[in-house]
Amino acid sequence: MRYFFVAGEASGDLHASTVMQALSALDVNADFAYMGGAKMRALGGDCVVASESLAYMGVLDVVKNITKIQQAASKVQEGLLRYRPDVVVCVDYAGFCFRYILPFVREKLSNTKIVYYIPPKVWAWKKGRIKTLRSHTDLVLSIFPFEIPFFRQHQLPQVRYVGNPSLEEVDEYLRMAIPREEQPYIALLPGSRRSEVTQNLPTMLRVARSFPDMQIKIAGTTALPTEVYGELEDGEQLIIGDTYGVLRGARAALVTSGTATLETALIGTPQVVCYAHTAGKLANFVFERFFSTPFISLVNLVAEREVVQELYGGLFQEDKIWGALSPLLSDGYQRAQMMEGYREVREKLQTESPSSTETAKAIFDLKR
Repeated sequence: MRYFFVAGEASGDLHASTVMQALSALDVNADFAYMGGAKMRALGGDCVVASESLAYMGVLDVVKNITKIQQAASKVQEGLLRYRPDVVVCVDYAGFCFRYILPFVREKLSNTKIVYYIPPKVWAWKKGRIKTLRSHTDLVLSIFPFEIPFFRQHQLPQVRYVGNPSLEEVDEYLRMAIPREEQPYIALLPGSRRSEVTQNLPTMLRVARSFPDMQIKIAGTTALPTEVYGELEDGEQLIIGDTYGVLRGARAALVTSGTATLETALIGTPQVVCYAHTAGKLANFVFERFFSTPFISLVNLVAEREVVQELYGGLFQEDKIWGALSPLLSDGYQRAQMMEGYREVREKLQTESPSSTETAKAIFDLKR
């Protein structure tokens, strides 16, 4: 079969590439075209747009580069018409896919099946997108089990849970990792955007520095220049591009909300979720009143209860973060309870086969 993938970010490139590999193992006639990144290009096929050219962060950056985004969308649409795939697979990247891909394929390629892999978090905001998913997709593949009852409650029957790629990726890392003897340290994951790092890291550092017996390691991203992380003191390290390695050896971690909270849990490192917001207490008020979810961290959302503390907005204070982190550094009740919660999360995410295989099977079966 002919598959056309649309992935726009580094995580989408990674997840799409593993599914492409799994599809190749299932379908001897698999042929690929795509918008994607280096990991997808390494597998061959026809790359119509390199997703790195669209690596814009934040609303202002997107607005400034809207012409380039529209030009890339036109190239993808031309590629779709030229390639005429059996299946189009949108991987996350909702803003682009909802505007330029889903309606275009429905209108211009009526015989092509549409799969949405990693749908937008409509359970938290923008519920209006459910209507588009209902009318413009043949299959929605979710990576969170708690999404399934929500989508079905909102009349989206074509949804299926296919496992979580982070579980597959973390387990693969743990199988290959070589244990190291290290001095005890606290891991800091201040985020992937410049604004997140500048708002979160100074407070995280002050808290971590108050534990003199602990060294500090900061997980940095290749997307930001090292100067964004500021001046570090003796015993503090900035490690770029090895988040799993930083987490694996840490006694505990301070983690900005996002996929990193789930990865931290799967690796098995106790954590405090902390996220600064310029709106302070107003951010908590808005979240509690207007968001359709009780938690901000994926760990708690998957567990459907509080496993890790979430200190964001007005709760992002040094004394509160210190109070949440301190008991996790010793072998006590709170650390043990968090480990039990992590086991629950793993169990809820588990599938019979690895996530990439489950996803490939669902896509392959759609056109058979």
